Amino acid sequence: MKFHLSLNEIWRILYTHQKKDNLENHDFDIDDYKSNPYSYLKWKFYFLTSCPILYLLVRTEIKPNHVSLFYAFFGILTLFFLGFPSENKIYIYVGLLLAFTKTTIDACDGFLARLKNQKSISGHMLDWYGAHVNAIGFQSGIGFYLANNENEIFFYLAFLIPFFYAIKLKSFAYSTMFNEIAENKDYLDKTHPVQINDDKNKEFKIKEKTKKYYKLFSSILDDRARSVDLIILLFILELNFNLQFIKYIFYFLVLKHFIIFLINIFIVSNNSWLEDKVNKIRK
Repeated sequence: MKFHLSLNEIWRILYTHQKKDNLENHDFDIDDYKSNPYSYLKWKFYFLTSCPILYLLVRTEIKPNHVSLFYAFFGILTLFFLGFPSENKIYIYVGLLLAFTKTTIDACDGFLARLKNQKSISGHMLDWYGAHVNAIGFQSGIGFYLANNENEIFFYLAFLIPFFYAIKLKSFAYSTMFNEIAENKDYLDKTHPVQINDDKNKEFKIKEKTKKYYKLFSSILDDRARSVDLIILLFILELNFNLQFIKYIFYFLVLKHFIIFLINIFIVSNNSWLEDKVNKIRK
């Protein structure tokens, strides 16, 4: 179904939704520049760039899920351009531009679903998948950029980024349990009866404190826009002023993924983490 909304109508609908959503869920006023200049400017950027695209998309048969897949493809393109073996810096700048503007495409799928009333669970999943691919593409692309300009050892280190993403035990546990539950809704009760943890109250405070530190560590140079944009800025400074930032950022990213990998093993294998998740499903 095609919609013939004007650009002003699209702007008004999305602005009203974003204003309310950010106030209720993020305690952020999209019109307040002083409290958070970066978020204000970034929001203005992707809002101004996404509205004209949405104006065209609502007049087509393109679905939000198609946009989400295109968003994921941005991550592959970013990897290609950052890792392209050429002395011409234009490829690097194209890769950085893709990484910076991906938020525009990311905004379009959700907005389009709202405008066309085509919100779905699969769309929500594909949106997260797109972010996942973009994170891997950008971080791996940094490794290949360094391999072309610093040392060949970075070719091997670059592959560690997708490797650590792939072997993250928490993600594997979620995927496995979901598949088994989806195949047989009675699977849990038959194979894993409810387990009562007598030390649950004692462990709660420890878990909450540990979770806080884990989230804090994970948020350092993560795949959110503010982290990506900071790395892009440092990239540009390095390319133009013969400075060295990116190599050390990449070292940190590899180390960070390795530590998160170890933490995941500890969480899943030494605690009642998965049992607690399963018991929440039962409630």
